[in-house]
Amino acid sequence: MQRFVKGFMVLLAALLLATPATAMNINVNNTGDALVYPLYVALDGGWQTKLTVINTSEQYSTVAKLVVRSWKNSQELLDFLLYLSPADVWTGTLKYDPALGKVVMESTDDSCLVEIGTFASATKPLYKELAPTSDPSDNGFLGYVYVINAATNPAATGPSLVAKSAIFSWYHGLVGGVNGAPLPVNVYPRNVLTGFADITWAGTGSSFALKPVALMNYQNKVWIDAGVETVLAGLGETSMGLVRLEDLLAKRTIRLPYYNNNAKGHTFHFFTFPTKVSGQKDKHGFWWDIGTDRNSPADDKARACASVGAKIFDTTEKFSVFSPAPVVDMCTEIFWLEALPNVIPFPEGWIRYTLNPVSAFYDRERGRVAGNPVLRNLFPPVIPFVVNVGPGGLFSLQTAWDGGDFNRYSFYDFKPGIDMPNAFVASPDPVWSNWYTDPGLEETPF
Repeated sequence: MQRFVKGFMVLLAALLLATPATAMNINVNNTGDALVYPLYVALDGGWQTKLTVINTSEQYSTVAKLVVRSWKNSQELLDFLLYLSPADVWTGTLKYDPALGKVVMESTDDSCLVEIGTFASATKPLYKELAPTSDPSDNGFLGYVYVINAATNPAATGPSLVAKSAIFSWYHGLVGGVNGAPLPVNVYPRNVLTGFADITWAGTGSSFALKPVALMNYQNKVWIDAGVETVLAGLGETSMGLVRLEDLLAKRTIRLPYYNNNAKGHTFHFFTFPTKVSGQKDKHGFWWDIGTDRNSPADDKARACASVGAKIFDTTEKFSVFSPAPVVDMCTEIFWLEALPNVIPFPEGWIRYTLNPVSAFYDRERGRVAGNPVLRNLFPPVIPFVVNVGPGGLFSLQTAWDGGDFNRYSFYDFKPGIDMPNAFVASPDPVWSNWYTDPGLEETPF
C-alpha cells in the first residue's frame, strides 16, 4: 500500500507540474476572458437576438471588444468597445429594421458609446446598421458574435458605480491608444466575462437561450480599438495561438437529438466554425489550409469544407444509413441541417455525425522546417448546438460529442522534460525553443 501511495503521489506531482496554471482552456463554468456566441438571428418576421455580457468581478472595471460576423464568410459586420464597471451588465439587441431593410444593433446601455463622448441611453440609444456584405447571399440576418476582454483595470474600486467616462479615459490612456501596442502586464484582462444570447421569435412570443463558449486565459496582450478589425486569435493580435483554439474546439464525432413530427416540431442542427473566416488567407485558422475551394463560387476564394458522414437513429435503435450521407460537406461558417421527412425518416431520435480529419498537419507557416509534422488535433474546430422550432415555441436541446487527443491541453502546453512519459514528444523545431518561458505561457510562434 505504501508503494502505491508513493507512486500515486509522484504521478500527482508530475500532473500538477505538467498542467500550466495559465493554460487557455474552455471553461465549463461559463466564465472567461473571451466569449464566442455561436449564433444570432435577426430575420424579418420578428426574429431578434438579445446579447448579454456580464462583468462578474465586483472589484475591477474591464473593457471588452464585441465583434459581429456573418454566417457564410465570417465577414465583420460591426465592432465596438464595452466599458464595464464592477458587476456591470451590458445588453444589446440585433434585429431587422423593416424601414431600413437592414439588420441593426440597438442598445440603451451606457456601457457602449453612441459617438465619442456620448454613452448610450434611453434618450439617445446606440442604433447602428450592420455593414453590407461583399457576397449578397451572405446577409447579416444570421451570424455569430465574439467578445474579447481587452484589458482590466488593476485598481480595485469595489462594487460601486464607476463613471463610464473614467473607464474610457483609463483605457484610452494606455500605451497612447495605439492599436496593436503591447499592454502592460498589470492590465492583462482577467477571466471575468460571462453572458448569454436570448433568441426570440415575436410571431410566437417564444425564445430560447444559448450560452457562449467561454475561453479562459485567452489573455489578450495588445491594445485593441474599435473600428479596426480584430480577428479571433489573429496573428500578432493576441497571445493565444490559433493552434490552441482549434485544438480545443476539435470534434471527432457529434451526437445531436432531433424531433421530426408535427406534435413536437422540427429540429435544426447547427455547426459554427469560428476560426474559418473564408477567403481571408492571413486571418483564418490553420485547420482550413487543407485544399482548394470544393463547393463555392469564385467570390468565396479558397473555401475549405469539413467533410461529414451521418448515421440516423430513432428511439428504438433503428437506424438509416444514407449513401451519400445527408450531409457531405459543411462549407459555410455556420452550417445547418433541418430534420425533415425527405432527409430523416424517423419522428424522433438522434444523429451521429462523424467528421473526417485531415491526414496530418505539416509546416505551412513561417519559421517551420518543411515536412515536419505538427502534433495537434486533426479534426475540424466546430461549435455544435440544437434548436427546435415547434407548435409549442422554441427550445434548445443538449449536445454530446467526442473530441481528439488535445481537447484539454495542446501539445505545446507541456514543458519538455516534465510531461508524462510517452504522452507527448518534445518538438525538435527550434522555433519552439523556450516558448514556455514567456510570461503569458500562451505565446505560440505562428
